[in-house]
Parts: sequence; structure tokens; C-alpha cells
Amino acid sequence: MEALRASVERAGIPKAGGGKATASGSSKAAGKKPAAKKRIRSAPKEDLAGLSKADLYKKAAAANLPSRSQMSRDDLVKALS
Repeated sequence: MEALRASVERAGIPKAGGGKATASGSSKAAGKKPAAKKRIRSAPKEDLAGLSKADLYKKAAAANLPSRSQMSRDDLVKALS
């Protein structure tokens, strides 16, 4: 129990650098900016309006769209958009 108390007390003491102890135990370099987030570009959307109902049905089947056999062409376009 005493070893546990000593460990808890040591964890609460700030490091020699003057800053607080971090959860990971490492401090970030001063003045360094975090890396910029990269933008993820989505693939250009395919023009579904130009496809036939058969092609739309194939895409709906690949997307595992439920009730696709009962949908009209316009319903398939909306569901796949």
C-alpha cells in the first residue's frame, strides 16, 4: 500500500521542465504546430440520371439496397444518390 501511495505522489509532482506531466509521459516540442489535416476528396459522383433502369438495378444490387426490385427508375436514382 505504501508503494502505491509513493507512486501516486510521484505522479502528481511536476517534471523538472516546469510543465505538468502528460498522460503519455512525453511533452510536445515548444513552438511546433500540429500537422495539417489532409483533405479527403470524395470521388466525383456519377450521373445516375443518364443510366438505364437495368444499370441502376445492378448498382442497387451491388449496394445491397433492400426492395430494389419494387422500385421505379426514379426511386433507384434517389436511393443511390
